[in-house]
Amino acid sequence: MSIPVLLLALMLMPPSMPDLSESAEHERQFLFESWTEGDSIVILRHLERCDRADVPCLVGKDGLTARSTLVASELSDDFFQLGLGNADIYNSPLPRTDQTADLLFSTRSTDKQWLYDCRKEDTLLRDALSSKKPGRNLVLITHSTCIARFEDDLGFSSDIPEYGTAIFLSAEPRPKALRLLGFVDAEDWDRVFHFSRLSY
Repeated sequence: MSIPVLLLALMLMPPSMPDLSESAEHERQFLFESWTEGDSIVILRHLERCDRADVPCLVGKDGLTARSTLVASELSDDFFQLGLGNADIYNSPLPRTDQTADLLFSTRSTDKQWLYDCRKEDTLLRDALSSKKPGRNLVLITHSTCIARFEDDLGFSSDIPEYGTAIFLSAEPRPKALRLLGFVDAEDWDRVFHFSRLSY
């Protein structure tokens, strides 16, 4: 491939999703304000699946690894510090997503078949928007395949997110607008939310 053709190909490639741990403070502030107003949608990839790892399982090979509980404990604390009083939480009914929901949110999450069906159809964006209630945040625990399709729908490159990665969007009712803010890896929550919390 010649240099001009390669440059053209790079220019036409969809952009990568922003990493919120590397974003400016005002962008993090907007993220926190969006959550406070109940305007957020969070797409969360389940924790480490056991059938692809040579380590002990939590409960059954079709669920999570036992070591997922360490990440889950920290991620659960992060979400509860962010605040779940005005959040609706849904998960795919598969064991790995169901176990992720139980570890992170206890009984607060509800199984939704469409969070599994999105693996086969480009429906996650549509169903997320139709399930979002005004003034209430929406947290969706789903699969990498769904997230890849979701990123494609939004015009971003579909890199496979790490286990436990959260993608944040702002869905403002007036004017009706959807804005992708970026992603936060499980280990980066303190870097993203520290400054926002200090200002409140």
